[in-house]
Amino acid sequence: MLRWRKLRLLILKRDNWRCVECNSQVKGRNAHVHHKIPRALGGADTEQNLITLCAGCHSQKHLNLHASLGRRWLETISVRLAKWFAKGTLDNLDGAKLGLAMRYLKIKRLKSAQLQPILAAIAGKSILFISPTGSGKSLCFQIPALVQIDHSVVVSPLKALMSDQVKGLLDKDVPATFINSDISIDERKARLELIEQKAIKLVYLAPERLVKNERRKKELEIILGTTPAYLIVDEAHCIDKWGDAFRPSYLQIGEARRAMKNPPVLAFTATAGIQTRKRILSNLFAEDAEIFVEGVDRPNIALIRFKASQDQKRSDLIKELFTAMRKRIDGKALIFVPTIKVGEKVQNLLSEVNIAASFFHGKLSAPDRDFILGRFDNRIEPTANILICTNAFGMGMDIPNVRIVFHWQHPSSVEDYLQEFGRAGRDGKQALAVLFRSNEDLRLPQYMLKKNLENLRLDQLEKQRIYQNKNTAINLMNSFTTDKLNCFTELIKDELDCENQTTSGLARWILNLVFSDRAKKQKRRFCCDACWKKQTERPLSKFAKQVIENMAT
Repeated sequence: MLRWRKLRLLILKRDNWRCVECNSQVKGRNAHVHHKIPRALGGADTEQNLITLCAGCHSQKHLNLHASLGRRWLETISVRLAKWFAKGTLDNLDGAKLGLAMRYLKIKRLKSAQLQPILAAIAGKSILFISPTGSGKSLCFQIPALVQIDHSVVVSPLKALMSDQVKGLLDKDVPATFINSDISIDERKARLELIEQKAIKLVYLAPERLVKNERRKKELEIILGTTPAYLIVDEAHCIDKWGDAFRPSYLQIGEARRAMKNPPVLAFTATAGIQTRKRILSNLFAEDAEIFVEGVDRPNIALIRFKASQDQKRSDLIKELFTAMRKRIDGKALIFVPTIKVGEKVQNLLSEVNIAASFFHGKLSAPDRDFILGRFDNRIEPTANILICTNAFGMGMDIPNVRIVFHWQHPSSVEDYLQEFGRAGRDGKQALAVLFRSNEDLRLPQYMLKKNLENLRLDQLEKQRIYQNKNTAINLMNSFTTDKLNCFTELIKDELDCENQTTSGLARWILNLVFSDRAKKQKRRFCCDACWKKQTERPLSKFAKQVIENMAT
């Protein structure tokens, strides 16, 4: 008690006896010291976790305390009842903590697909959660991490993605940080000190920083010295996609997990076929992980494959559809290209038809990337409504009003395609995905695959294994683009979809009743070019324009 009094006085003096919310002077019973992360969620009595509030602002932090007592009782009772029906699978679940974490993050109800992965993670199990972009996968590791005392490590592929997610967490008062080469030595030391003091809940790192290195020995000792509550792998498909190519550190995440004494691993991605899932979990030494797959179907995105061998025809069609869309709504468009060289060519072609498009790719400097993204997401004037990009753009970007996604040619796998066209319609409104195709589509991805393999320091047998896996994926994607008879949507669903529910039906129903919203099935107004052709002989451009005409409704 004496220590708390001293600490309370220290916080009040630090904040100059002023409320940090309204800046009013505080004294006597009006001087409150508030835990940003509640003690019940492992919030420490540290300077970083404590702030000065006046009585009014403090009451707003606990506005629903009297009303929520009934809800907390309901949460506790429902969890007890669900445990009884679950027969041991929910033994580690604390309903009070789960409800408290949701309230702290200002989440009233979870989406129906989020609850099961969260429950499995809190139960101490490893999971792989495959769910469409924009479905709230991040919350499925933020809540479990928040209810644990120890910090969790998040492996993230891109600096821009780390920065964006950490900013979002700090905006919610969740203490998170990232360690990468963009920060100064002094800043890195300060962040590591906060981790040592247990003042941080989530630490974001690139996979390269988990690789043993003498220069980073002290850093790894601090971050991994205490076994993290979870090892979280965001955009887990990168293990299979990039691990064999230009970022082999992805293949060492599993070894890093062993060095951490095998904390539960929580892996997340928007797309992963059956074989990809096996390779991801094998690499993470998590073959026993529970797999959750939310439907990959995107009913609000119409899919069209245009055969267009001439570059000029492609650029003309982009202009036609983009212009038609902009006349109806304030929407945006993305154009995915396979390489920087192709992207520069597309940029020039669009310039010739009076479309000024910026080009986002991984080799841009951090300020240039941020400037281009800032214009596209309306943070920076003048704003931009059309953007050319490589797949460096796709991961983690959340721009809700992308209405059209173009693919200059098909990517190297069905997973990549779903990941990329899934940038469209993240607000649930009608969107369009246009894929250009030609008889030459196999040449570039197969050439790029061979060039990447030449640069790898692997024996010939291993190179042959990698080539077979990735070439099979390329050919499968190519076969989907040329299939004129079968529904394009169904081809993708059959390849990537499955269902897995681990909690018993009645226990799941009880928990969903208290913590989740019932999923609303979205109606499909438009499907794909194959389905259109079965109904009419009119050209596909008419189909595209009909979709665009319905974007505003």
